[in-house]
Amino acid sequence: MEGMQIAVFSLNDEICGVDTSQVKEIVKYEEVSKMPRMPRFIDGVINLRGSVVPIVNLNKRFKLGDMEVGKKTKVIITDIEDKLIGFVVNDVFEIIRLSADEIEPTPDIIKKVYNDYLKCVGKKGEKLISILDLSIILTDSEIGELEEDIDEENEDSDNSDNEDNDSNDDK
Repeated sequence: MEGMQIAVFSLNDEICGVDTSQVKEIVKYEEVSKMPRMPRFIDGVINLRGSVVPIVNLNKRFKLGDMEVGKKTKVIITDIEDKLIGFVVNDVFEIIRLSADEIEPTPDIIKKVYNDYLKCVGKKGEKLISILDLSIILTDSEIGELEEDIDEENEDSDNSDNEDNDSNDDK
């Protein structure tokens, strides 16, 4: 395995990382708009420069408990199958480069079908960093559901905009 540059972040008490090639941008957490019928680990959506972006709470996704949103809370924006998806994390600490010697494959006993998003383990000094593959944290069916729900939400807001415009015509 060759070296990689990673963004290091925390999920409650866990230290994780993601290959920076998967990171489109990192933004401050902003209040999300809740949407009906979302899985428990989807906090809602945000408007990122005109794009509706679903926000996945990784603490909930990995059953690490609830997280307290604070000043350090960040959203890692990634592009999966040409769709923007945000992953909320407690904090992003740093961007570091790991050499090939500092990267180990995920041990077989830990790697299972349901957690194949564990790409590898990074070693920085005494610190171990679980390096995640954001592109496979959500299943294809979950991505499909998100697309449907967001498309419905966009249609609903388009219709309500049209209704507002229609009612203005009467005045």
